[in-house]
Amino acid sequence: MRKEYLTILECVGHGFWEWNPLGNRIMLSPQWVTMLGYEFEAFEQSKERWMSLIHPEDLSYCLNELTALLSGRSKHYQHQHRMLCHDGSYKWVLDQAKVIAYNADGYPTKVVGTHTDIHDLRTTIEMYKQQRK
Repeated sequence: MRKEYLTILECVGHGFWEWNPLGNRIMLSPQWVTMLGYEFEAFEQSKERWMSLIHPEDLSYCLNELTALLSGRSKHYQHQHRMLCHDGSYKWVLDQAKVIAYNADGYPTKVVGTHTDIHDLRTTIEMYKQQRK
């Protein structure tokens, strides 16, 4: 990704990620990592690490949505889930992505997405719902 686009995304609070499902390589932006309280330089950038941070109650649905994207059943991935922060708490994020490159066999080779902190919004909505009961 061009550096100026990454800078724009990070200025508005979005983390960026890029994933090659065939090589299972992933690249996470500094904002993606630091919004969860981790040190960017020390963070292992792998799909396994990424998936390990998703709250266990949210993981299955998240994986189903990613599978739908990779199989072509969905053109856009969008999912709200909780991610494990460095301090042990969970934070709500909005994860969105799209496949932007395919190989000759039609299999996705590049998926790009954003990761947005929506924790305060989700907390406010839940508080409002509780007050309305």
